[in-house]
Amino acid sequence: MSVILRRLWIQISADRKRFGIFCAAFLVLLLFWARLIVVSQAPRVVMAEEDEQVNTASTDVEKVSDKPVAPPIDIELDQIPNRDPFLINAEHFPVIAQVPVFDPEQGKLGVKPTEDPEQAALRRTAELQSLASQFTLQGVLNQPPMAVVNGNLYRPGDWITSVDQEQIRFEVKSIEQRKVTIECEGRQFTLEMTTPGG
Repeated sequence: MSVILRRLWIQISADRKRFGIFCAAFLVLLLFWARLIVVSQAPRVVMAEEDEQVNTASTDVEKVSDKPVAPPIDIELDQIPNRDPFLINAEHFPVIAQVPVFDPEQGKLGVKPTEDPEQAALRRTAELQSLASQFTLQGVLNQPPMAVVNGNLYRPGDWITSVDQEQIRFEVKSIEQRKVTIECEGRQFTLEMTTPGG
């Protein structure tokens, strides 16, 4: 019998994974066994009847009333408090650094010069012009009007997306002979076909 158990132990402990599974299963079985013992040997609980509860409550009240009652103590309170309870005590909470006080006459931060609207419009036009210059008109077809820009086919009303910034799009407004008009933010730009060898 001991030889069989020894062989079984060697087979189980030879592989670490199998031995770990065996130990886990053994622990789970022990937990279930302990739970069965606790459930089967549950303590007996006896509930008292209502009449007995009322009787015990009345006897408790009688026992309390047998004790001598101390006379009430009069406490006089001041009508006006001696100190403000919301005031921070400087003895316990000393102020280390003074908090800078804002002077309304001094004003807030310095005013930065804003950009002139005309300058801003010119700057935005230059930005859009540089983006529109990335488009190359490669071919135009008159009937129906179509244009090949950067290898893609567009019709009037189509949108061309900028190469660098995907959120900026240009609308194809008109397609004429050897040129295409595109528009972005109310600004129009013209793409022209380059002459071969020019």
